Amino acid sequence: MPLKIVICGGGIGGLSAAGYLRAQHHVTVLERGNLDFATNDYGLSIVSNAFTLLQKAGIKSENLDTVVMTHLWVRDHEGNEVNSTHFDTRPRFGGAPSVLVKRAKLQQELLRFATSDDFPGTPAKIIKNAKVARVDSAAGKVWTDDDQVYEADLIIGADGINSAVRASVFQGEGTPRSHDLVAFITRVMIDDIKSEPTFAYLVDPTSQAGLSNAQRGPHSKKRILLYHTSAHDIQVLGYTSEGELAEKFDSQNTGIIRDIPASRVVEEFSPEFSDTLVSLFRHGKIDAWRVRDIEPMDTWIHEKVVLIGDAAHAVTQHAGQGCNVTIEDAEALGYLLREASPQDIPVALERFMSVRKDRIDLVARRSRQLGHILSEEDKTKPPISGEEFAKAMYGYQGVEQFLKQSTQTL
Repeated sequence: MPLKIVICGGGIGGLSAAGYLRAQHHVTVLERGNLDFATNDYGLSIVSNAFTLLQKAGIKSENLDTVVMTHLWVRDHEGNEVNSTHFDTRPRFGGAPSVLVKRAKLQQELLRFATSDDFPGTPAKIIKNAKVARVDSAAGKVWTDDDQVYEADLIIGADGINSAVRASVFQGEGTPRSHDLVAFITRVMIDDIKSEPTFAYLVDPTSQAGLSNAQRGPHSKKRILLYHTSAHDIQVLGYTSEGELAEKFDSQNTGIIRDIPASRVVEEFSPEFSDTLVSLFRHGKIDAWRVRDIEPMDTWIHEKVVLIGDAAHAVTQHAGQGCNVTIEDAEALGYLLREASPQDIPVALERFMSVRKDRIDLVARRSRQLGHILSEEDKTKPPISGEEFAKAMYGYQGVEQFLKQSTQTL
């Protein structure tokens, strides 16, 4: 008999899990909002390890409006090239590209994965405006704030860094933490920078697209990142200390502060970066995103509950793997639970932990390393090289292949 599965959260992790699990099971997704794809839209990278899985599942690239990532550019604070690295995962890592895409496009396609008749199994049921109030992990019950009760053989917490499921079941564990680091985010149309020679390498993403990192020095906390989000625009991130925004983040209990004045951001970066780079923040609306992760958890499982994605292991964005390992989590659960009955769930979840935990720990540590926010424990370990990280991450073909390779290694 199919399992009854309730997924809390209709973001990238929740919809991915619904898509993979609906092939064999009955899935209900509780989404606290309206699945408004226009809110909090931003650019992100779907690297080959996750894009391989989505392609195998039947996700259509043409629905995503992607650009294929081909380059990593390192610039100095004036915008001059320091070096350029060819970054194309297709020839080296199993033929899968890495792409840059807007979150809204990806989430819309994942909603199709979860609910369309184009995919195997019973379409997932999506319940909007269903805010989780309480979870009973032993009974397998979820209560929403309108007093609705949902029962399941398995509850999946995919509700992000401020997870209500984690707070209800894993009380006091996985606390979100900040690092005195904020990212000012805006979007710039490529047509608006075509006439500026400094950005000539960015203006034709059909021939080369990627990420540009401008810093005064290799260990500077301040840096400006530019990367394509489609063939028409780029996203601009300015990393710096939180300053007076720390109090606002705390008092408003939020990770996002909207509509930051351009003058505030220009003043922040002008002393150390060229006017050409800083002027990019004058082109559009600016939001401030607090850079956070969560305290590592020993386990993401408790009775009939499992956490995935940011609810389980939110990482900082520096390694570009946050949503990618979330998609990996979803695919792994789909495979490990493919023929499970209720009594098989505990063993399947323990296998899930065994194949996911070390991989997530690697991503989290590499992310902190790139962001220069290493913990004291991190400092006792040898640094993770770019080559080591690439070899571990980009050729990933899914949990079935991972288990086969692990068995062969043993």
